[in-house]
Amino acid sequence: MRRFVLMSLLAIPSLAFAQNTPASASTPAASNNPAQPLSAEKQIRKAVSFIKMTCTSGGKVYESRGTGFFVAYPDTRIGDHGAFIYLVTNRHVAECWDDDRRPRTVQAVDITLNLREGNSATLHNDGNMPWILPAVSSVDLAAIPLMPDLARFDYIVVSTSDFVKDDEALSEGNKIMFSGFFYQFPGVHRMQPIVREGILAMLPDEDMTTTTGKPGKVYLGDVHIFHGNSGSPVMVNLGGIRGGMISSDSYRMLGVVSGLYDEDTDFNLTVTTTLAGTVHGNSGIAMIVPASQLKALLDDPRLQADRDVQVPLIQKREAQKKPEAEKRSANDAK
Repeated sequence: MRRFVLMSLLAIPSLAFAQNTPASASTPAASNNPAQPLSAEKQIRKAVSFIKMTCTSGGKVYESRGTGFFVAYPDTRIGDHGAFIYLVTNRHVAECWDDDRRPRTVQAVDITLNLREGNSATLHNDGNMPWILPAVSSVDLAAIPLMPDLARFDYIVVSTSDFVKDDEALSEGNKIMFSGFFYQFPGVHRMQPIVREGILAMLPDEDMTTTTGKPGKVYLGDVHIFHGNSGSPVMVNLGGIRGGMISSDSYRMLGVVSGLYDEDTDFNLTVTTTLAGTVHGNSGIAMIVPASQLKALLDDPRLQADRDVQVPLIQKREAQKKPEAEKRSANDAK
């Protein structure tokens, strides 16, 4: 039985990446947010969810863990602050790949989120979900329209307006930060995402072999990732000295954790995913899918066609709500 809600949202609590700066009018914060804005570290923890895939292959049952996060795709056709919400993770998470990059048969998907009233809850789906995958097979991303009930679940979203849009704004040595699943302690009563920091280690100007086994554009980060971090959002601090001026911390969406480089006893590096397996030596170098590729996926004609279908339905629903709201307001004024 499917228990997911596939829909859009008109007003959403979103990340305010300029650290210690309130959300602007274009990214409204929820009314129950504290007066003092959350730090960047606390914000990124609230943006993630934990994903468990139960899969079968060769008569055996496998469980793999990954991380997901929610992205808002602004669309003013459904209001000044209108946006469509998507759950994002890696292709290899969504398809439950084996060690040879072959998709397994997905029996169930479980997505865990924290609740506003405490504890956490899991959204369960029998079988796999209708993920949208990039047309370019080397891009290790997956997305699906999904909006858990904000009145019940305690999470915030990343807006595409906060994506890094130009590599020229980046440089090796930029501070980066991600949050994701912590295999050793995912939490007992509540989901407990871990936050780790590092630096942007390389901005390759040519394609590299990605976690899909195919050449593509990636960034490399000097940051230690491990089992379950696949699909984690990565932020980059673009503050510092720029143009001779010192600016404060300013975080933007850099990309999505895709995998890491294992290091063997001969110091050879091999790219791998973080779904499962024993790491003989973690080199500390992480592979990151650029945010520009996530934006390209969300711009995909398949998702745009779905938005085009949903817009008039949402507009009709909102128009029906308006007289009811005006009537309640008039009654309250009496």
